[in-house]
Amino acid sequence: MKRLLLLSVLVMLALSASASAAPTRVVDLTTGRMDGHLILGRTVAEVTAVLGRPDFRSGPRSSYRIGWGARPDFAVEVIFRPSGGVERAWSIAFERGPVRDVRLGDLLGRSSAALQSAVRSRYADTFKLLRPFACKNGRCVGEFAARSGTIHVTFGTHGTLGTWLTVWQAPSA
Repeated sequence: MKRLLLLSVLVMLALSASASAAPTRVVDLTTGRMDGHLILGRTVAEVTAVLGRPDFRSGPRSSYRIGWGARPDFAVEVIFRPSGGVERAWSIAFERGPVRDVRLGDLLGRSSAALQSAVRSRYADTFKLLRPFACKNGRCVGEFAARSGTIHVTFGTHGTLGTWLTVWQAPSA
């Protein structure tokens, strides 16, 4: 009887752990697509339609944000800015994984230095390194820019978060 009770408790724990595990997000660094959907340039309604109801919304109109996961320890946050009278997504921030890229695999499970090295080698034809990863005044950041186009990838390390990554779109020139 004790074994049956113990087995039942273990099964319940395993099921609750798998149910609460964060879904794996797939991001295409070259386009800003997430889970196969174009996010950058889309309206709040369009982003919500493809990614689902966000867990939080915040900010003034000039920097409106929606996100998934609990603030301030979110998994994904999309930031919008006004463009032609409509709020449009210009940035996707990833702070908690799992987050995968087709060419690189797990992104946030790497150190920032390893992530920089992987992007340089696997995306050399697509991205140039603008700011090599470095720490200054407690901020640890690096940045890539598309060789052609407006996509940027900023990445870094935060003590409690580990590696974070943002895919964003610079304004067209």
